[in-house]
Amino acid sequence: MNPFKAVRIKVNQALRQYPTLLPPQTCLLLAISGGQDSLCLLEILRTLQPKWGWRLLVAHCNHRWRDDADLNADHVMQLCQRWQIPSLILTQPDDIPKTEAGARQWRYSALTTLAQNETSNRIVTGHTLTDRAETLLFN
Repeated sequence: MNPFKAVRIKVNQALRQYPTLLPPQTCLLLAISGGQDSLCLLEILRTLQPKWGWRLLVAHCNHRWRDDADLNADHVMQLCQRWQIPSLILTQPDDIPKTEAGARQWRYSALTTLAQNETSNRIVTGHTLTDRAETLLFN
């Protein structure tokens, strides 16, 4: 069995075990950075979507810190367009401090506002084991 399929099966089993985590027929706002962790998340939830009946919405937060930030945002939008998943780019304003803490605060605030506007009560992010600091702060 390929590794992706094995992960997808484990995610589906976890969702069945904890049905309130990502309930069926819910609007899920997916925060997709374009990194391998969030793209894997997107692919897993996209393939599970017909089974769970979710309405998926992708938001890409462009902090504009890297030279390839716009290319990365375009890549996420092209994937969503190909997969027919509604998506939008949120661009960090210039008045936000260019620090990890400032970016995180802006990102979570922007995602929360978007989720409220889209009547989504779930914001889903992808993290790897090396993302411990952000995960700890978020929790």
